[in-house]
Amino acid sequence: MKFLSILCLAVCLFSCKKTSTSTEVSVQNTTESSIISISDIEALKYVDYALDNKADKIISNWMKYYELETVVSNLKKADISYFKNNSEILEALIKDLKSTIPEKFQTPLIQARILALETKLYKLEGVANLSNIQKKELLLSVQEVLVAFSNLNLQMNKQVERESQRIQKP
Repeated sequence: MKFLSILCLAVCLFSCKKTSTSTEVSVQNTTESSIISISDIEALKYVDYALDNKADKIISNWMKYYELETVVSNLKKADISYFKNNSEILEALIKDLKSTIPEKFQTPLIQARILALETKLYKLEGVANLSNIQKKELLLSVQEVLVAFSNLNLQMNKQVERESQRIQKP
């Protein structure tokens, strides 16, 4: 009887050990597949618009834009650490960005681009904090943020261009 109970105990211990080992392997595989590199970011297809000089002069005092630009610049270097367990800071950045828009850029078109960028930033934050995310999904979210930021820059450039084309009628 003692032999049978010791045998059952040994079988249970060995079977438990095998299960935990296979779980560790699958977690490691998931983690390795979610790491992105600079070459992965560079391979993304999108048009990257930069601010022209006139728009840059208008936003010279818009510090939250420059903070966002730094976040996006780090994202282009495959650094997603800003989005890891950082929801309060991201939320504060977006709130301050929206509340400090320069007067010339307080148009529905630019506010819509900021709203789209906000949505993509929150989506990337959610994806970056998942433990079992696929590399492809993470790269898609990064690409969406880069496109949204580029579209914001494009819209600000267009706004400056429209302002310079307005001709006063006599």
